[in-house]
Amino acid sequence: MVYGATELWAFLLALARVSALMVTAPVFGNRAVPRTAKVGLSALLAFALQPLIRNSVTTPPHDLLALLGGIGAELAVGLCLGYLAAFCFAAIQMAGAFVDSQIGFGIINILNPYTETHNSALGQFFSQMTMALFLIANGHLFLLATLLGSYAAVGPAAAQLDGELTTVFAELVSRIFVLAFQLAIPIAAVLLLVDVSFAILARTMPQMNVFIVGMP
Repeated sequence: MVYGATELWAFLLALARVSALMVTAPVFGNRAVPRTAKVGLSALLAFALQPLIRNSVTTPPHDLLALLGGIGAELAVGLCLGYLAAFCFAAIQMAGAFVDSQIGFGIINILNPYTETHNSALGQFFSQMTMALFLIANGHLFLLATLLGSYAAVGPAAAQLDGELTTVFAELVSRIFVLAFQLAIPIAAVLLLVDVSFAILARTMPQMNVFIVGMP
C-alpha cells in the first residue's frame, strides 16, 4: 500500500484514539503492562484501523491548530471510551470501601497493582473479582469492538470539544457514586441488622463482651 498524506493523517488519528483508550481502559491501562507493549499494541491497532477509516478522512489540514484540534478530538473520544469502562470498576471498588467502613476493615489498606494505590480490603477484592470476570466474559474484546463501533458514532476528527463533553464527564462521575451506593446498600443493610442484633444482645446479656464477639 502506498502511503500518502491522507493515509498518514488517518493513521495518526487512529493512533490518537487508540492510545488514549489504552492508557485509561481496564486491563490495557494496567500499570503492570509494560509501556512498550501498550505502544506496540496501539500502533498495531491503528495500522489495522487505518484502511477502515481512510474513506472517512479528508486531506490533512495545513493549519497547525487544525491538526492539533483533530488529534485532540480523537484523544478526547479515546479517553471517554476508556474512562467509561474504568468508571464501572471504580464504582465497584468504591462500594467495597463503603462496606469496609461498615464492617470495620476501613483501617486495613492493601496495595492495588492496577492503580498502585492503597485500597480497602473488600475494595481490592471486588476490583480483582471484577477484573477476572471482565476477562472471562471477553470484556477486552468487547472494548475493542466498541472502539471500532465508535467511528460510526463519531467520525475521525469529528468530535466537538465543547461544554457538552464536560457535562458528559460530570454526569459519569455522579453516576459512579450512585452506582457505588446501589451496590453497597444491600450489604450495608445486612450489617446494620447485625449491629442492631448485637445491641439487643448486649442489653439482654450484659455479661457478654459483645465488642469482642462482634469483631469481624
